[in-house]
Amino acid sequence: MKKPTQHLIAEVPRKRGQVELTIGIDLGDVWSHYCTVNQQGEVIDRGRFRTTPKAIDKWFVDVPHARVAMEAGVHSIWISEQLQELGHEVIVANVRELRAISHSDRKSDQVDAEKLARYARLDPNILRPIAHRTVEQQQALTLIRARALMVRLRTAAINAVRGLTKACGYRMPASATPCFAQRSMAAMPPGLGQALGPVLQQIAEMTLKIKQYDRQIQQLGQTEYPETQALLKVHGIGHLTALTFVLTLGSKERFKRSRDVGCYLGLRPMRSQSGEHDPQLGITHAGNAYLRSLLIECANHILRPQGKDSALRQWGLHLAARGGKQARNKAVVAVARKLAVLLHRLWITQEPYMPFYATAA
Repeated sequence: MKKPTQHLIAEVPRKRGQVELTIGIDLGDVWSHYCTVNQQGEVIDRGRFRTTPKAIDKWFVDVPHARVAMEAGVHSIWISEQLQELGHEVIVANVRELRAISHSDRKSDQVDAEKLARYARLDPNILRPIAHRTVEQQQALTLIRARALMVRLRTAAINAVRGLTKACGYRMPASATPCFAQRSMAAMPPGLGQALGPVLQQIAEMTLKIKQYDRQIQQLGQTEYPETQALLKVHGIGHLTALTFVLTLGSKERFKRSRDVGCYLGLRPMRSQSGEHDPQLGITHAGNAYLRSLLIECANHILRPQGKDSALRQWGLHLAARGGKQARNKAVVAVARKLAVLLHRLWITQEPYMPFYATAA
C-alpha cells in the first residue's frame, strides 16, 4: 500500500503583507518548527517544515524581508546561508547563552521557536549571535575533521592491541605510532597473529590514509588559503594548526581585537564573583575544542626543553618557574592563549613573524 505523501509545510494559514516580521526556527534533523511574530509581538503563524533546501526555499521565497533567528547546530550553517541569499536577516544564537537564559520545565519545539522569535524581536544581543563560516570553508574543515577521526580510530586500535596482548602475558614493543603496525607484526606471538593480524593491517592502512590527509591539508593551505603561510613562521605551528585556525575562525574581521580570540576559544578563566567572593577558576572550555587542543599541543612544543628560543617561550617558562600547584599546566594554557592572539594578529597584518618583537622595536 502506498503511503500518503506528507506536506512539506504544515497547513497553517500564513499572513503576508507584514512589513516587519520576526521568525524563530527550532531546527531539527527531519522537521523544523517555526514561529512568526509581528511588530506588536503577536504570534501570526506557527508550524513546521522539512529540514531540506527544497522545503526552505519553498517556504521563504515569498516571505517579505524578515529577521530570522535560529539556534546554532548541525544544519544552521547551510540554512543561514540559504536564508541570507533569499534576502533575510539571519541571527544564529549561541547555544550556551541561549540555554542559560531560557531554561524551563516547559520545553517543546514550538515553545523554543517562539522564544527565539521573541528574543530576536526585542534585542538580538540577548542571543549572543555567532558568525558562521561559509559552506566552502565548512567543506574544507571536514577534511581536517576526517583526519582527526582517523587519528582517534588508530589510537583506539593501538590501545586495544596492547591491552589484548597483555591479557595473554605478552607485551608489544615500544615504538612510534607510524611504526607500530610493522614492529608489532614482527613481534606478534603465533597464537595471537590470527586474531590481531587484521587489526594491525587496519592500523597500517589508517597510517597511510593519515599521511594522505596531511598532504591534502598542506596543499589546500598553499593553494586555497595562502594566508596560512604567515602563520607557519611561528615556531611550533604546522600546516594542520594554521589551516584549522583560519577555517575555524572563518574571517579575520570577525573580531575587533585579537585578544578576543583567546576568549572565543575558551582559553580565558571563568569568573563567578559575588560580593567579596571572587575565586580563581579554570578556563571556560568554550568554543572549538579541537582547535583548542591543537593550540595546547603547540604550546607544549614551544615550552619543551629543546624548544626554539623566543619571547613567548621565555614568558611561558617564567610563569612555569613560579612554582605552585599545576604551575606547568597553567603556563601551557597561558602560552596557548597568547599564541591564539599572535596567530590572529599575523593573519590580519601578514607581517613576518619576529620571535623577539619588543627587542626589535
